[in-house]
Amino acid sequence: MFFGRSHFHFVFIGAGSSVFTMRLIGDILHEDFIEGGSIRLVDIDEPVLERVTAAVRRLVEYSGKPFEVVSYNHYKNSLPGADFVFNIYAVGAYPRWRQDIRTCTRFGVNQSVGDTIGPGAVIRILRTIPLALEIAHEMERVCPEAYIVNYTNPEGAQCLAIQKYSSVRSFGLCHGTPDTARALADEVFQVPLERLHYEAAGVNHLTWFTKLEIDGKDAYPLLRQRLKTTEFGKREQVSSDLLRVFGLYPAPGDRHVQEFFSSFLRDNVIRDRKLEWPNNDFKVIDGWRAEGDERVDAALAGDAGVYEHFMEGSGESATHFMRALATGETTWEMVNVINRGYIENISDGIIVELPTFVNDMGLKPMHIGRLPDGIAAKCEALGREYVLLVDAAVECSLQKAAEAMYLDPLCAMADDPEGLLRALIEENLDLLPEAWRHVY
Repeated sequence: MFFGRSHFHFVFIGAGSSVFTMRLIGDILHEDFIEGGSIRLVDIDEPVLERVTAAVRRLVEYSGKPFEVVSYNHYKNSLPGADFVFNIYAVGAYPRWRQDIRTCTRFGVNQSVGDTIGPGAVIRILRTIPLALEIAHEMERVCPEAYIVNYTNPEGAQCLAIQKYSSVRSFGLCHGTPDTARALADEVFQVPLERLHYEAAGVNHLTWFTKLEIDGKDAYPLLRQRLKTTEFGKREQVSSDLLRVFGLYPAPGDRHVQEFFSSFLRDNVIRDRKLEWPNNDFKVIDGWRAEGDERVDAALAGDAGVYEHFMEGSGESATHFMRALATGETTWEMVNVINRGYIENISDGIIVELPTFVNDMGLKPMHIGRLPDGIAAKCEALGREYVLLVDAAVECSLQKAAEAMYLDPLCAMADDPEGLLRALIEENLDLLPEAWRHVY
């Protein structure tokens, strides 16, 4: 299907994303093995779509590659003949995320992000999974050989739903673990990344480095020492604590990791320890979004510097997989897959994130063996919560959603977990399947 090819058809659903679209297209244009094809941009926000489409066309023109750039306001029209479909959408977009956090805060729950775990993730799963499966089922009909490349959060729940309820091939990617490895190499070990070898496994936004070696030598003793003396260790206090408690270092940094352990998100703990990531006030995210918008503006203005920035490579790994599928070159990256014995002390059927090899024959997840029991228990718990929530989204089941709320570590902070769940559902009825209007 892909081996030996040089022209591909790419679809970006949620192309108005201020984070991903231009970066990922820059990666595609950067790759020598990709010579042309089509780039199909999909978003329901037509003014944003028009702006991004114009910026992408300028970037493609600068690259000199023969890509047709087309925009669509509905995904169905973009899918026939597609090869790679990027899920980068957020149902309800940025305003609904902010509303989620406000509502959760009103019920006593702090979330430093609110997109992977906690009540923010619960409602995000309920409104996001139906679209994920609509897209997958349409792909079964019109482009059955294509891959979904998922970046939509919650990553684990999205990948679980697609892999459990459709036959579409997919891989869910996250830059968090390799970014953490890069930060450890630069800021802690102070060695080139090429000298640091690592393996990691767990669940999305809570993976654990099962191996850290510098030039073949165990780097964990040095890591423990350096975390006590570097600014990195002071900044990533939660991750350092978890290394001490569980024996392995987690990724992708405190902003995500602390949400799995609710004690770190209590107001007095945040205040007394001066933790970097309090309840999400969106100031940092607003800054990221503004930076993305400025780069789109620069692309529209013909700024060659910003074109070079996009085409030098973003650090995302999607095109690494594409290169392997098209050339037979073997690579590996962190991928979200349903556990089938890869991690022995996590149940089969749970979504996990682990190193996965890929070449022209497809994807082959690495066998990890056993994780430390405490880490496996934490991953198992989130995995079972996701099973309940994905099924709740498919079945429109208030019962399963409520069970997941009571299992969630951050929902334990809520004054009234069921009241919070009902409030979130009521605020999102316009984005949920019709059946949710009749669950009460």
